[in-house]
Amino acid sequence: MRRAWLLAAFAATLCMPAPGRAADSDELGDPLKLEAVIAYARRHNPEIRAAGARATAAAARPSQAGALPDPMVDLAYHDESFDRLQLGATEFAYVKVGASQELPFPGKLGLKRQVATRDAEQVRAEGHRIEAEVIARIKIAYAEYAHLQEQLDLLQRNRDLLQKLARGAEARYAVGEGIQQDVMKAHVELSLLVDRETTLVQRRQSETAELNALLNRAPEEPLGTAAHPVLRSLTRSLQELTEAAHQQAPDLSMSNWRVAGSESSLALARREYLPDFVVRADYMYKSALEPEWEVGIGLKVPLYYASKQRAGVDEAAANLAAAEAERDTMRRSVTYRIKDLYLRAQASERLIALYQSTVVPQARLALESATTAYEVGKVDFLTLLNSFTVILEYEMRYHEELANFQKAVAELEAVVGEPVEG
Repeated sequence: MRRAWLLAAFAATLCMPAPGRAADSDELGDPLKLEAVIAYARRHNPEIRAAGARATAAAARPSQAGALPDPMVDLAYHDESFDRLQLGATEFAYVKVGASQELPFPGKLGLKRQVATRDAEQVRAEGHRIEAEVIARIKIAYAEYAHLQEQLDLLQRNRDLLQKLARGAEARYAVGEGIQQDVMKAHVELSLLVDRETTLVQRRQSETAELNALLNRAPEEPLGTAAHPVLRSLTRSLQELTEAAHQQAPDLSMSNWRVAGSESSLALARREYLPDFVVRADYMYKSALEPEWEVGIGLKVPLYYASKQRAGVDEAAANLAAAEAERDTMRRSVTYRIKDLYLRAQASERLIALYQSTVVPQARLALESATTAYEVGKVDFLTLLNSFTVILEYEMRYHEELANFQKAVAELEAVVGEPVEG
């Protein structure tokens, strides 16, 4: 028996974490904080990782585009007949080794590198846009997740209060001071609360699955209790946010780089009218005679410019016009989205302040007054129940507006490209 206890103690010691090291825990932690969720998504979200990989790939293109074409090396043997190899037996047989290098007209390689660089910047800007959109979706899902949790807690507290009111109505009915209708009405309201709670539980499970999807986790993976986000307010005007977006909005940044790339492509297309060069050098070994060598230069003549180079210029000019039109469209779209989201956030902010400072406190006082009056028989149970349902609705709306404000701010930050709260 003693040996069994010793073995058990030894096994338990092996299973204990080493001193100074905590046991393995969920990387996201509990309570679940928004900052931890965003940091986790930056490491694991497949959209963000794919955008980063595309940006890395695009960054490797400029050096390729700006490099010279690969040189050509050739080897040839010259003979007079097919009878046998006659190198050394006749002065007309020789071995030739040569090399040639194509040299684009000065400025072409620089423009090609510039086009590739601006394309890479566009891909990088697209990566920033994708990351901003993913983070905005995470903030929206987290806000919904957190406020559903708050609403569930609120329903639980109000269900406890309603059960207390129902027991009071039952007690008054039992002694003949109340009516059966009050008891039935109280139980109906309890059933409605259970129904709302069931709906909220389902919505919270859906938000859990959405958050897990954004974090590249299995839908059923558990998440901790959300730490309620700190309520801040908009501290910058609509004009300030619009001006900031015109300077750094990810969508506009992509459009600007697309226009810049199209401008470089047009300049390159126009330069294609100019000829490229080919330099070459050959060495001929003749066994019977002195070795010979030769150098030369060739010219690639744009002979078919009417159907090739001119069409290339037309194509590049049309692409530039399209890019500029798309940039103007995007600019107007960004301006509209900022105004719409700003007004939504502003409206939610005003409603939050209204509910917090006036509506909810007054409704709470009305419930307390109705409770006191009901206990002394000055009001009926229906009046008390109405006061209860009114404050519950206002508190639920308060939490909905909190979530709406944070959702609008999240989308606004994705459009502007920087934080907008104070």
